[in-house]
Amino acid sequence: MSVKKINILVCPSDRAGVGYFRSTSPHIFMKAMFDDEVNVDICYDLGIMNNFAEFIKGYDIIHFHKALDPNAVIVNEAKKMGIITIGDVDDNWDLGNYHPMSLAAKVENWKEPILKNLRAADYVTTTTPLFAKRVRQVVNKNVEVVPNALNPYEPQFRPAPSSPHKRLRIGLICGSSHLHDIELLSSIATKLDNETLDKIQIVLCGFDTRGNTIYTNPETKERTVKPIKPSESVWCKYESILTNDYQIIKDPNYVAYLKQYMQMEDYPNVSDQPYRRIWNKPISEYATLYNDIDVLLAPLLPCDFNLVKSQLKVIEAGWFGKAIIASNFGPYTLDLTNFFDKNGNINPLGNGLLVDSGKDHKQWVKYIKKLADNPEYVSKMGFNLFTTVRHTYDIETVTAKRFNFYKKIYDERHQ
Repeated sequence: MSVKKINILVCPSDRAGVGYFRSTSPHIFMKAMFDDEVNVDICYDLGIMNNFAEFIKGYDIIHFHKALDPNAVIVNEAKKMGIITIGDVDDNWDLGNYHPMSLAAKVENWKEPILKNLRAADYVTTTTPLFAKRVRQVVNKNVEVVPNALNPYEPQFRPAPSSPHKRLRIGLICGSSHLHDIELLSSIATKLDNETLDKIQIVLCGFDTRGNTIYTNPETKERTVKPIKPSESVWCKYESILTNDYQIIKDPNYVAYLKQYMQMEDYPNVSDQPYRRIWNKPISEYATLYNDIDVLLAPLLPCDFNLVKSQLKVIEAGWFGKAIIASNFGPYTLDLTNFFDKNGNINPLGNGLLVDSGKDHKQWVKYIKKLADNPEYVSKMGFNLFTTVRHTYDIETVTAKRFNFYKKIYDERHQ
């Protein structure tokens, strides 16, 4: 006797980035793992369909990310039809004052559609226990934590063979919305002594000068878009912070090369330089940037928005066996244990270095110097972090958790 499959419609918020990692990829993998028990379809356009009610007939579960339409019409109609609705959210709906898109979010009212849809949904999934607590308090009591996961079958998540490097590569891997986080590192370049600078290379990964600047008129809500100049990119601000406005670079020709902002072959003998820029890669190759660093810096400004972010940077660094120095705040406290105890002794199970927010640059500098002087600590921390994340955040482990949740709520509905 054949078992009825659970028919799932997945509605990502976009075709790349968060839409791919939180919606598309995990559900495609679930279809592959549990092919005898689920059918999965992907739809990017449900929110703009006039005949959406006809389209969703026959589905048992609809998964959507953040919002389907401004007033949760689709979610409420689906519920009337007996379809289980699951909203997923991975970032705080309130951007606060630090996020670069905060003004646009307020003017265009991004928050209310998200809240309406998540409140209307039968269930909400999110990334961490910290965020789940916030969702229960504000949005929906029916919350399930389904963490981010990495897929070892994707080529980008296969670590490249490591080779010796002249300098310890200490890097930042992030997007364009982290200026206030990176400003926590603003004094590092001036506080590192020359001996340490001779041992390390600061690597900025994902550099990008493309894009537009958008101005939204608060009164008319009219938006004006114009291309940015390369020097106007936030990545240039990142670079200035990390290099003390290029002062740590002693080669004037290399500084001139960097200020051309051209994607070309690396500068000759770039491995000898105290700073290196690595350009942006497509989403399908993004994780390969971890092959270009030995230690990840993960600064996080203490604020409400960052408190409920996911620990994805910790997961990624651990997956590639990299050491990490991170802010002792929010999501980074969930999986990281300090490599040094309060007396400076090594914790054999320590898998990272946590910087207290009140100590600013001093502790960042202290830890960078410590690793530069003792590179054996880097491999030990990286191994410990790999051990921490490898099975907990593996795509098969997390997919099984997601499937069991879906099956449980489906069975409860059809008892």
